[in-house]
Amino acid sequence: MTEAVHAGKGDNTQLAMLHDRMLVNEGRPQIYGTQIAGIVNGAPVPWPCEDPEQMDQRRTEVGLEPFAVHVAKHAQA
Repeated sequence: MTEAVHAGKGDNTQLAMLHDRMLVNEGRPQIYGTQIAGIVNGAPVPWPCEDPEQMDQRRTEVGLEPFAVHVAKHAQA
C-alpha cells in the first residue's frame, strides 16, 4: 500500500489508518489518532498517540481532518 500511495495510486488517509491500526495491534502508540479506544462523556477518545501535541499536524499532512473536527462528527449527544 505504501508503494501505491507513493506512486499516486493509493489513498494516503487509508495508509495512515492502516499504519495506526498495526501499531495499536502491536501495543504501540499510534501516529495519527485514527484508532478509537472508547467513548468518554459522549466523545471518542483515541488510543495513546505518539507526540499527541503534533497529532493534528501529522493528520493534516496525510489528508485527515483535525481530530477535534473528526470527534465532533462522531460524538454522541
